[in-house]
Amino acid sequence: MSSLLSPELVSASAVTVGALAILIAYARRDSRPIPPGPRSLPIIGNLLNMPSQEQWLVYQEWSRKYGSLSFSTCPDRAFTQHGTTGSDIVHMNVFGTDILVVNSAEAASALFGHKSAIYSDRPRMPMLGELIGLGWHFGFMPHGEDWRIHRKIFAQEFTATAVEGYQEQELKWTKIFLQNLIATPQNFMQHIQHMASGLALEISFGLEVQPSGQPDPFIAAATQAVEALTETGLFGTYLVDFLPSLKYFPAWLPFGKFRRQANKWRISPRRDYVPSIGSKILMSDEASNETAVRQATAAMFANGSAATVSALTTFILAMRLYPEVQAKARREIEQVVSGRLPSYSDEASLPYITAIIREIGRWNPVVPLSFPHKLTTDDNYNGYYLKAGSVVFPNAWAILHDPTVYPEPHIFKPERFLTNDGKLNPNVKDPEAPWGFGRRICPGRKMANSTMFITIASILATFEITAAIDDNGRVIKPSGEYGSGMLRYPKPFKCNIKPRSREAAALISED
Repeated sequence: MSSLLSPELVSASAVTVGALAILIAYARRDSRPIPPGPRSLPIIGNLLNMPSQEQWLVYQEWSRKYGSLSFSTCPDRAFTQHGTTGSDIVHMNVFGTDILVVNSAEAASALFGHKSAIYSDRPRMPMLGELIGLGWHFGFMPHGEDWRIHRKIFAQEFTATAVEGYQEQELKWTKIFLQNLIATPQNFMQHIQHMASGLALEISFGLEVQPSGQPDPFIAAATQAVEALTETGLFGTYLVDFLPSLKYFPAWLPFGKFRRQANKWRISPRRDYVPSIGSKILMSDEASNETAVRQATAAMFANGSAATVSALTTFILAMRLYPEVQAKARREIEQVVSGRLPSYSDEASLPYITAIIREIGRWNPVVPLSFPHKLTTDDNYNGYYLKAGSVVFPNAWAILHDPTVYPEPHIFKPERFLTNDGKLNPNVKDPEAPWGFGRRICPGRKMANSTMFITIASILATFEITAAIDDNGRVIKPSGEYGSGMLRYPKPFKCNIKPRSREAAALISED
């Protein structure tokens, strides 16, 4: 039976109900002290204050600005200061949704670590989860039974022992990457994407894509998924995240652009392949939920490939901008590796390479504003009231660029993780902020570090990364700029990549 109500009337009714709910919430707003933040307006709150680009930098600055104001006007207010003078947490409200941004490691540990039971949920994200169809993604899944099933799958497949079992595939794809780099070094970004996607597809789904670096339909489809995550994974990028009723608006309306984008990106993870993590679990006694296995392996691919592409491109950029770091790393490798490519057994003898990997994640993290958490019950922090239902962002960028913890934070300096005699410094903790927080920390971080180590060590052992020269003989210096989205990638840049020697090229060419 067809509905008597037109889509336009349904949409208008949904918006009216949403507006009434906001009015009621505003009238009932709590008077208890909340963390500092920009002044809000009636109904729309801080909508006009919300940054659309590089939000992590804006929130870091708000931490200093509004923390200073709070301290000067309310000197008896107890709150932690970090950096110079600032508030650990800043507060906003948009259409009745409270937003908290955590800007220090201390606050992140206190909330996401010690109170993980109430900070492990995810907010509803209609654009990503419902309109695009990525609600199945483990990283954005609400805390509950489905999430626990997915988490168990990740946990058993990414233990230290399990990760060792993937080394053969990692070595294979590292070799393919090096060979493609010799053939067309100017396409290094494309080769990084190809390697990361090929490795992730093979491990997750058992798919073997073409090694030549040519366009591949599986990689193209997977890249679309990562693009959708990048564009829509940051809560609040689209107004529908605050007003879910907008999802009923027809795509043909002038302000229905978000619906048209959602239709373009809409994804359904309905395929699995052999032999792989997915097929192995499906054939095991633990295959109680086939859908969960398929969804978890799809999330493994999306997370793994995106993080690897960003981190390795950042590595190339850092080696171009900091040639002294590249030279020091090469000297370390030469003392350990001779007449062969690096292997996993060399890792303990290459602490500077490990320091480089840690500094990559700290200097330009893949996810500078970490995945949003949702507070499930009322809480308090340093005298401030934190309301249940709040969307809570860990600002990984601010945490990793705190000058009191990392002096000269904008400089790429692996030495900060080493002792004076070149060993890893146990007093300088491996930064966890790039991997998320609490129960939501990335379960694939061991795998990511393993891939990073063998790829970076192999590049440094066989290639030299120097400045590109334009047609007039002038050095082309990369801007060092990054795109703005949930997942952060360096903007395209040029550099010169060539084998260090004939011997190095021969090692790469060997089967």
